[in-house]
Amino acid sequence: MKFGILSDTHGFFHPALAEVFAGVDVIFHAGDIGTSDVLTRLQSIAPTVAVRGNIDGEAFYDTPRLEHREYDGMRFTLTHNAGDLIHPIFDMSSRVLAKPADILISGHYHAYWCSRLQTEHRTVLWLNPGAAGNAGYHTQRQALLLTVKPRSERIGLIAKDCILQKIDLGPRGDDVTSPVLHDQLWQDLHHCN
Repeated sequence: MKFGILSDTHGFFHPALAEVFAGVDVIFHAGDIGTSDVLTRLQSIAPTVAVRGNIDGEAFYDTPRLEHREYDGMRFTLTHNAGDLIHPIFDMSSRVLAKPADILISGHYHAYWCSRLQTEHRTVLWLNPGAAGNAGYHTQRQALLLTVKPRSERIGLIAKDCILQKIDLGPRGDDVTSPVLHDQLWQDLHHCN
């Protein structure tokens, strides 16, 4: 299965997202959506799972802050703010990861990371796609593509079971930059095993 992952659009839909997310099975939006138009446009590409972020107002009151989903045996947890790499939120195991997860996706920090998160009971791949919108302190907009091998082909090592690609959507504020799809982020995934 193939997943499109983005966060912090803040009401901006990059026109290239339709191209780079074409053919994905599911899109995850990790909050700070900004406008319902962004979700409508994402949903026209693929089924979209979204959570509410700290800037998401009245239009998103019914949008959950936390989602747990499973696809072909791969368990995902989606939230907007799980803390950062140095200071994960204090109640990660009891709140965010209360249900078993293989992959945690969060946003909020406008920065990309792929890291191993060790909890009391398991190791989780923690992804933050960076920001895909124009608001915030980031200089480059980005998103991620995650391809997960079929359950029958997985061996239990993230670096072997997944392909992670980063999508550079150009500088913040520039609407004409073509996206750049980076090859598999082997180094990042190996770090996560």
